[in-house]
Amino acid sequence: MSQDPIGLAGNNPTLYSYVKDTNTLVDPFGLTMKNPFEIFFSQDSISPVFDDGSKLNNLVGRLRNTPSYAESVEPIRLIRMRDLPENIQRKLLAQGSYADAVFTLDNRRLYAAREAGVRVNTIWATPEDLSRINLDGRFSTDNSGNSIRVRCH
Repeated sequence: MSQDPIGLAGNNPTLYSYVKDTNTLVDPFGLTMKNPFEIFFSQDSISPVFDDGSKLNNLVGRLRNTPSYAESVEPIRLIRMRDLPENIQRKLLAQGSYADAVFTLDNRRLYAAREAGVRVNTIWATPEDLSRINLDGRFSTDNSGNSIRVRCH
């Protein structure tokens, strides 16, 4: 049996502790490399080919072979649950999403980062981005954005 079963005899005689810099935990512009598993998909499926004709599997392979390449990939646009129209929020909450969830508008690049096991470049979606997207059509996920299916091409 330990003489200090709950670990009070550490290097902190006052039992108070402070984080080094709370500002490092805040990313108001969404410009840091993020864990792709903390971001949810907005769609239920994706094409295996990007609009420019490049293949999704090629991006996954490049990210796996050269993880630092992730820093040069175009950032994925993010949107918070609370910034979505109410009808989409209700749909996602009914699927089991939570109020603080963050979704991507760029599902293929998020998929590639997850598959490759690398962090992903992010940026918050702008009002202009959102005005060009049919959000009702974009948010086709039926599983809270936890997974996505790659369609056959």
